[in-house]
Amino acid sequence: MDLPSLPSLPTAGGAPAAAPLPAGPEVELSVTGMHCASCVGRIESALGKVPGVSLAVVDLLSGRARVRLSDPALPVERLLEAVVSVGYEARPAASEESTGLEELVDAEQAERAAQLAALTRKAAFAGVVAVPVALLSMAEVTFPGRDVLFLVLTALVLAVPARDILVSGARAAARLAPDMNTLVALGTTAAFLTSVAATLFPGALHAEGEHAPVYYEAAVVVVALVLLGRFLEERAKGKAGEAIRSLARLGARKARLVRDGVDVEVPLERVRAGDLLRVLPGEKVPTDGVLVEGATAVDESLVTGESIPVEKAPGDALLGATVNGNGAVVMKATRVGKETALAQVVRLVRQAQATKAPVQRLVDRVAAVFVPVVVVVALLSFAGWMLLGPEPRLLRALLAVTSVLLVACPCALGLATPTALVVGTGRGARMGLLLRDAGALEKAARVTAVVFDKTGTLTAGRPAVTAVSPADGVSEADLLGTLAALESGSEHPLGKAIVAEANARGIVFGRARDVRAVPGGGVTGTVGGAAALAGSEAFLAARGIAVPEAILGGADGGTLVLLATGGALRGAVTLADPLKPHAREALAELSARGLSLHLLSGDRPAAVLAAAREAGIPEANAAARLTPAEKAERVMALRSAGAVVAMVGDGINDAPALAAADLGVAIGSGTDVARAASDVTLVGGALSGIGAAIDLSNATLRNVRQNLFLAFVYNVVLIPLAAGAFYPFTGWTLNPMLAGFAMAASSVSVVTNALRLRSFGRR
Repeated sequence: MDLPSLPSLPTAGGAPAAAPLPAGPEVELSVTGMHCASCVGRIESALGKVPGVSLAVVDLLSGRARVRLSDPALPVERLLEAVVSVGYEARPAASEESTGLEELVDAEQAERAAQLAALTRKAAFAGVVAVPVALLSMAEVTFPGRDVLFLVLTALVLAVPARDILVSGARAAARLAPDMNTLVALGTTAAFLTSVAATLFPGALHAEGEHAPVYYEAAVVVVALVLLGRFLEERAKGKAGEAIRSLARLGARKARLVRDGVDVEVPLERVRAGDLLRVLPGEKVPTDGVLVEGATAVDESLVTGESIPVEKAPGDALLGATVNGNGAVVMKATRVGKETALAQVVRLVRQAQATKAPVQRLVDRVAAVFVPVVVVVALLSFAGWMLLGPEPRLLRALLAVTSVLLVACPCALGLATPTALVVGTGRGARMGLLLRDAGALEKAARVTAVVFDKTGTLTAGRPAVTAVSPADGVSEADLLGTLAALESGSEHPLGKAIVAEANARGIVFGRARDVRAVPGGGVTGTVGGAAALAGSEAFLAARGIAVPEAILGGADGGTLVLLATGGALRGAVTLADPLKPHAREALAELSARGLSLHLLSGDRPAAVLAAAREAGIPEANAAARLTPAEKAERVMALRSAGAVVAMVGDGINDAPALAAADLGVAIGSGTDVARAASDVTLVGGALSGIGAAIDLSNATLRNVRQNLFLAFVYNVVLIPLAAGAFYPFTGWTLNPMLAGFAMAASSVSVVTNALRLRSFGRR
């Protein structure tokens, strides 16, 4: 099986499939300093404004920006400057072109580990200070110089572990583009300065006869919680990327090279296309290739998702990273390194995880205005407390501002969609469902009609004997044996199918003499001393042999091969392209979901109608003798009628229809062109993957909705509480320390919920 040369950056979600952006060279950047969806939107906007950029997609989880260029001469420095201009750091990212795929994944993991270690140190520092300060404050323990000690400790926390947050927040505010860091910086600074004023100027903030309390614990606890939340997010995001790491490491590390009859174990990097490799029982197949010696059964579940081992004989294709069964075999390497099926699977998963579904772009737009709105709410709450609140008004106003700013940080909002999509696409890859982009997950859930190609999609793509009809006095074994003797040296697919059927039945046959093939008609020869001829009705009629209508009427869409010996008809064999195993069950399951099923084929009407009947597709929904353009027109007609169409195909002639459909589904054993035009590739080729893709889509979108609920619900409830909206009725307010805890807990809950998708489809 070959996988396509996949485009490394698909059209962004929401763009029409039929009108993709023009292809061009691509640049990948590693971006640091992103923490929320507004960061993503800001960077994408900055990159998109650079002349010569046609598309920019930023992935919050991986910290990568993928940029497609309309001007190949655009220097990468211009892109880096654009990212820096909006307050973030960037550098060119390593790619599998410049380093091995596994080395690239290892480098990314090492980078994430370094970030995690830095966050660990910062969170530990803040936590060591926050715990005693919070406990002493909550227990109202006082001693001489306590507030001064708290002032010094809080200043250290703000100056060391929180420094990056404060600096980034200040820069964003200066650009009039506030982000999550701005909210944290404003909230912690407000709590700190309010407490400093109460410490250094005790009479400045006080109620009647009382000194105003200090809130150093709010500032340090919020910083500690923010850093702890980012630590947990970073660790959880690492788990969300496990699909890529595990896929990249499925392959073998070494290969057994056969040279002059001697096996030499070498690192996999030294294997070249054309090398002969020996694979022992139980070993991983080192790279893609063709079996040249021996026979075995191969477990391809790691790549295709199919659990049943596949029998392999000389000439059959082998996939790297699959597991050899109980036969020692020799293979010839055909694809190595980044060209293997496994490498292209990983590349496609990386590509899909760096794109956006339409729902994610909506969230990005919401997040872009969310922070400014929160700042306005904070200012209004300050004004409300100052005008209408009880004494000490200034203190209460400052605490309300602090709580609003802290509780409203949009970390969870930025993580809600991409985490679910990353985990969903990764899980799909392990199930043998390769998604071209994140938008495919969203489109699959909306499908209402599924259109199938016939040959190679619904059917096996090769003829097989479906019926044997001997004449009176002739046995099936005699009929098949004579036909097999005539066809034993033939390369014609029908002849091969007849020989295979005779062998499968254990029929012993000799080899015909004086065999002569007549193009477009049949074959003649001598079998057992008698003249024999096999072929179509016209071929036999031209030689004076009549064929009864009863035999001609039994083909039912198949192809008849008639046999005559000694001038007498001996019978007929019907051959047809059979449905794939379990195809009928898969289509019945789709029909049970309420999906309408259609069959479009370029084959002759009888064969198409027979396949439709056998597959359970209404004959009214089957069309034959269609050109590729006519297939695409039929798909567009269904869409115009209001259907959301998934087109399933495997050949070059299916590519226009795949591109015209809402969701293109390619069979993994099909052509590169078909897969390149599709949204989903079924690696194993099993049609049950269509239902699995729809189920995965529904599960992922359900997870996204749950995440958005978790991201929004605490804002909807807690922002009014923090602002003091409930105070006149209940006396409730929100302590800044609890506001920070709620913000961190929301982010962690979103990522944790998304990780549940890793168990999708497991029983």
